[in-house]
Amino acid sequence: MDIDLAHIRSFLAVVRYGGYHRAADALHLTQPAISRHVRRLEQQLGETLFERVGRGVELTAFGERAAAELAEVLDAHDRALVQLARQGDGQGPFMLGTIEHIVDPMLPAMLGAIRAYVGDRSVTMRVDRSRSLATAFAHGEVDAAIVLDPGEVAGALDFGPLTLRWYVGAGVAQSEELPDPLPMVAYDEPCHMRDLALARVRSLGLGCAVGAQSPHLSGIQSAVRSGLGYALLADGGDGLRAVTRGPLAEPIQTRLWLLVRGADQALAAPLRAAMWRATTDRLTVAA
Repeated sequence: MDIDLAHIRSFLAVVRYGGYHRAADALHLTQPAISRHVRRLEQQLGETLFERVGRGVELTAFGERAAAELAEVLDAHDRALVQLARQGDGQGPFMLGTIEHIVDPMLPAMLGAIRAYVGDRSVTMRVDRSRSLATAFAHGEVDAAIVLDPGEVAGALDFGPLTLRWYVGAGVAQSEELPDPLPMVAYDEPCHMRDLALARVRSLGLGCAVGAQSPHLSGIQSAVRSGLGYALLADGGDGLRAVTRGPLAEPIQTRLWLLVRGADQALAAPLRAAMWRATTDRLTVAA
């Protein structure tokens, strides 16, 4: 059985961006095209990958397994293409790595800044965890990366603050008093955001009970939506609401880091400006 890489890419985009609409925007495809790709993949694998939950979707148990396995397949394919292109004339695609927390709604602005910088070169994206992106940057697999944790990469540039807030399911009653231990939903280890969340809860003198964890934002959102616990996130989603009462109402400030090589450091200023312009526009609309 041969699986079309385009179908894998569409499936993983739905996982990473939390829905068909956002996946279509990210891949510059129509939503019906994304749906066809996922249905075809399900037919080939003989299993359902997603199930409907309210207005969104979440991975089935088989979908979770498929996402982990197929992500490795796609990563190996993309790494090979990048390395082969760079072994040629050095004019291969410019690859930007980014954590998923800043993809929506900042992706169009960031891609616009990069396209203006690289000119005729094509631009590709890799959405991944911070430590995976730091490793990929160190190995020359991405040209630049925006991360929460730069790891051991030297020369990382401070890219500005990122505000994190606690979220719960929309149907969960909020109270000044928190349960002990606190039920939590978190990313799989290792994860900088998970570490921040656990440190904050422990600073309040509470125990932590991680009742659900996932490598993807969509999995985190699904678990929180289902009432499985509190999660520290950069943004909410359908069926989630920010905590506004009690000690978890206070946001947590962390830093974003830009990994970029000396030859491309001129990209830092326009990329930073594009990103924070998108943030400002979003806050204005929300107000």
